[in-house]
Amino acid sequence: MKLHSPHDSFDHTTLTQLFDNCRSRQLRAGEILSFPQDANDQIFYLQRGRLRVYLSYGDKLLTLTLLQAGDIYSSHTRAFVDALDDSCVALCDLRTFSARVGKHPALNGAVTRVLSQTLSGCIDTIENLAFRDVRARLACFLLGQAPANTADPVLLELQLNTEQMAQMIGTSRQTLSTLLSELQRDGIVKKLQRGQLQLCDRQRLLQIASL
Repeated sequence: MKLHSPHDSFDHTTLTQLFDNCRSRQLRAGEILSFPQDANDQIFYLQRGRLRVYLSYGDKLLTLTLLQAGDIYSSHTRAFVDALDDSCVALCDLRTFSARVGKHPALNGAVTRVLSQTLSGCIDTIENLAFRDVRARLACFLLGQAPANTADPVLLELQLNTEQMAQMIGTSRQTLSTLLSELQRDGIVKKLQRGQLQLCDRQRLLQIASL
């Protein structure tokens, strides 16, 4: 479960105290941090880089979430965690982390809020896979990358390659490329340089994304 996001009301000092004197690990892009059969119950704090949390069944892979610097996550899940970029994490065993959290009562409410956010995110994933076709899932993903309260056109900095984007929405790279080409042909998006799209018509994308 995702325990913490840098957007929550934690301060850096509290995070430093929680992971003080904990083991630090450097990860190269593509290196796995934890996997479903991992016997080590650890909490880790992402100090630098980006991590991906995903499920894998045979040759199928579905990305559940991307962790950014400042996020805290648990290795005790049924998901894989690997590094999208060169990253650095601080690792703390579950018992030590629990004892330290007990010394910071303010964390209890925050963890409850994040658990609610995690449940909401799981429902979003189920809803997308169960009720939206892949074109609608792509529309939802692109809308989620757009800054709020901005007028069209909007520059989207995706920071993901085609394969990674496909894994985010549960499709193949070939299907994703075809769908992006269709959106560009319809004037909804415009392909710029690698990693960038221009969102030209948010209203039409909202119509595609709607159930």
